[in-house]
Amino acid sequence: MNQREWLTSCLLSASEDLSEDFLCHVNGRGLPHRLMVDMGVGVWDSYAYEDSQDETFRDRHGTTGQNLQDFISIPLWTPRGVLAGAEWRRWDGDKGVAKYFLPNSKWEPVFTGMTPGVLRKISKGADIWLVEGVFDMALYHFIPDKDVVLATGGAKITKNQVNFLTRFLRKKSMVHVCFDMDQTGRNMAYGYIHPETGKKIWGVGEKLSFSGVNNRVVQYSGGKDPGEIWERGGKRALVVAFG
Repeated sequence: MNQREWLTSCLLSASEDLSEDFLCHVNGRGLPHRLMVDMGVGVWDSYAYEDSQDETFRDRHGTTGQNLQDFISIPLWTPRGVLAGAEWRRWDGDKGVAKYFLPNSKWEPVFTGMTPGVLRKISKGADIWLVEGVFDMALYHFIPDKDVVLATGGAKITKNQVNFLTRFLRKKSMVHVCFDMDQTGRNMAYGYIHPETGKKIWGVGEKLSFSGVNNRVVQYSGGKDPGEIWERGGKRALVVAFG
């Protein structure tokens, strides 16, 4: 069994027989239940897995991922439904985030929240709302049903992600960049001049525009990010912040 097969098997096993506490926690943080199921989000149980044969994984996370025991496991799928890696998070917030990427992530576009069903919606003309992290996908509770939310894995965008948007976004569709309302999020959305080197750092909006992708950088209020806004006031708070 190669590493992709091993990791896929572990992640799918982690998404089975989830406790009510876990479901309440994840759905309470804004991740829609249907998307959670489609992504295969679960709870990592290293005691149930065979040893990983990948030295990098073993060194970082333990032979069976025991350093990740009981973490929330979040598979990262390519648009065609092939595993490209995973992310793990502690239940008590954003601290203790761990990531692991398979070799195909070097040439495949990797977004948190990508599934074949999401790709079909994009191909049919969905707008894409870009956020930083998995729980910022609480934005699903605000956007139109036809649209999708994808997380870029931080305040950034990779060349592979830009190429995907250039290829699959319909001409009349739009990318809404909803990065965090902190300095880093604003800098990386709009672009900025590096204070020490004086070098121009292109923002995500500029990169998308240069590639011919319709986009806008979204300004919102009520919290640092969509996940925080959801936790403060649910759908009503998102409507007030983004409406």
